[in-house]
Amino acid sequence: MGDIAFLLIIFFLVCSEASKDKSDLAVDLPYSEHVQKQKTTVVARVALDQAGQIYFDGIKVDNAKEVEGGVRTLLTNTVADEQRHVQFKCDKSQPKEKFEPILQAIAEAGGIIEAVGEKSEK
Repeated sequence: MGDIAFLLIIFFLVCSEASKDKSDLAVDLPYSEHVQKQKTTVVARVALDQAGQIYFDGIKVDNAKEVEGGVRTLLTNTVADEQRHVQFKCDKSQPKEKFEPILQAIAEAGGIIEAVGEKSEK
């Protein structure tokens, strides 16, 4: 019985949201006074770091089309909006031309974008 309990604990740790967050990426988040903490569960995390590298759930991808394919695959059997949230982190130094295709790819795949930023002080 103890073995089963430990296997279940390991399973839930591996599948938890904390294990999907690759916060070791070099992303300096933008500031905004309109940042709010969201309580939704995300199905995927996309990041654009300082060097312009794109990451999909912590794995480096070459372009926005790969992000679109990954999000589309994850959302294949989803019906409810609560199951379609995709977290997007973008370094504040990246130009609009670099992150807009990624946002477009997420939207075209059917994802609801949750942009990540830091709250600025007025």
